[in-house]
Amino acid sequence: MAYGTFLVFLGFAVVMVIGGVVVNYLLMPYHPGAEKRTTYECGLDPIGEAQVRYSLRFYVFALMYVVFAVEAAFLLPWAVVYRTMSGFMPLTEALIFIFILVLGLAFAWEKGELKWD
Repeated sequence: MAYGTFLVFLGFAVVMVIGGVVVNYLLMPYHPGAEKRTTYECGLDPIGEAQVRYSLRFYVFALMYVVFAVEAAFLLPWAVVYRTMSGFMPLTEALIFIFILVLGLAFAWEKGELKWD
């Protein structure tokens, strides 16, 4: 009996989804034309190719942002957990972690990965 309610609810959900798709198909006006098939870009006619190749630097820059955002996400729980500990060991661990990230940032900076041009 416990699964009966679930199965009735699941069946009702499936019927509602399929019914919505069927009603939409029956009521939807379908008049394709050249104007409807063009790409819409802010009310202007599209110019050029739709497939544009982006520079690899954008992906590297985004990946570096994710790495440093994750660093911030790791440092907050670390601060909460090690708040109760005494001594310099938690501080030393955090400084080593930050030092490794700064080395990665310096390496990327030296290779020129942070330039937009």
